[in-house]
Amino acid sequence: MTTGFLVSPDLSSRIVEFELEHAAQFLGGVVDDRVSVAFSEEDKTYVALFNAEAKANAAEPNPVASLGRNEADTGNSAFISDPTRAISGPVIFVGAEGQDISIDEINSVKDGIRATRNYIKDYEEDYRYWRAAVLNLGSPKDD
Repeated sequence: MTTGFLVSPDLSSRIVEFELEHAAQFLGGVVDDRVSVAFSEEDKTYVALFNAEAKANAAEPNPVASLGRNEADTGNSAFISDPTRAISGPVIFVGAEGQDISIDEINSVKDGIRATRNYIKDYEEDYRYWRAAVLNLGSPKDD
């Protein structure tokens, strides 16, 4: 069993115990993917497991995972990132090699959750535009 930290798009979170091959039960789909994330320049990198089809299915964007992805990819922890790179749906954070996430790592993710809540409160309009852009990118297209 692996210990992970599940964070939903609404910023609710909890510790979960799961087998890596069964992560999809928490992620709302069977096609899972992973991406490196970080929450500060000094922070080490973790892995975020997510449903790769969530955005295409117009799932709610996950601002915490998107924040962490932007920091890991660019070293820039600015909240608003490229909506095409946003992660949607619930995410499970685990250690960098897929191992258990530690309490210190969970606390780092919780710091990311707090930063995200504060950003949404302080820059509500910017957040709404970003969220709408992510949802529009995932909306099914008329053929």
